Amino acid sequence: MGDPIDLGAALETVVAAIAAEFGTFKAVEAEDEKRKGLPVPAILVQISELEPDPDMDPHTGQFPCLVHLEARIVMGHRTPRVRREVVKAAGALAAFLHNSRLGVAWGAAKVIAVDPDDFAPLAETFDIWRVEWVHSADIGESYFVDEGVTPHQVLASWSPDIGPENEPEYEEIAGDV
Repeated sequence: MGDPIDLGAALETVVAAIAAEFGTFKAVEAEDEKRKGLPVPAILVQISELEPDPDMDPHTGQFPCLVHLEARIVMGHRTPRVRREVVKAAGALAAFLHNSRLGVAWGAAKVIAVDPDDFAPLAETFDIWRVEWVHSADIGESYFVDEGVTPHQVLASWSPDIGPENEPEYEEIAGDV
């Protein structure tokens, strides 16, 4: 079993991956960052939902879910041809995200929405588009610990002929497991 997913660290990793790909943006950051002003163009990223996914339960004690993430591409109205540029950036971000894990040990991204965000608080002075995507993940610690030797075959015997001294008499009841 891999290490459990730390959602805070995952968000930081996602932000760093997007920032590396979109270096022309003045700000690529988590939406919960404290700021007085927002330099534009900017991409703001947040985890917006953990949707239970019981059909994908790994039966390890972990919480199977779809991690919903959103990125908002923010451009100022003074940007030349701002409506075209913000759509181009949203499309480029969706293409970058498509089937990517973004450096996190979870399922590949599935983009589920690319649309204008007309209801954002800053929508009067900025053009904002939203890209939403999901990753399947198992959150929390697993019951299982990867220690010791993993068995590779199943052997059986009948009592009282059991134990290490009787191993040559054991019968294989399953092939490689």
